[in-house]
Amino acid sequence: MRIIFSVSPVLKLALKPGFTLALVLSLISGVFSLEVSSAEISAVAKKHLYAGYYSREGNNEKMAKVSGNNQYLRFYPEKRVIRLYIPYSKTASSDTINRVFNQVKKETTGSAYIKGKFGVMDEPIIAYLDFFHWVNDQVMYDCGKPKPCRVTFNDHSMTVIKPGLVLEHKIHYSLVSD
Repeated sequence: MRIIFSVSPVLKLALKPGFTLALVLSLISGVFSLEVSSAEISAVAKKHLYAGYYSREGNNEKMAKVSGNNQYLRFYPEKRVIRLYIPYSKTASSDTINRVFNQVKKETTGSAYIKGKFGVMDEPIIAYLDFFHWVNDQVMYDCGKPKPCRVTFNDHSMTVIKPGLVLEHKIHYSLVSD
């Protein structure tokens, strides 16, 4: 099993010539200074954040066929987020997906991409482990773009807003309760 650690887009900027350490530090401190306390989190988010995992709308349908995988996402009280990418050709029960999340969580305490069967699946899947932050009543996490992905919660669903070059991409997920 190989573990590959991701590099934050802010750190990638810092590694490019011409950027000063002061600029990078101001970018980092600007992002974290916006974080809100748990008392300010919306009632909807509080109710549904840890109530189960989220399944991307379109799993086992055209969207999953085009991307080649079904996507699942789960938040943990330690401010961790785990994303699973299960091949489109494989279907997994809710119980199996929960077992995979539990096994993946034990693999590392840091941020990582991990490919493996995790003692549950028949063939390897990809898991991405990272941390999230509350910013202006939204969850934000690194999604491999220059800006973080934002998450807004609705009743029994959420929307991931992924930054794009021209427009933002909205990806809808449904809550699968424990």
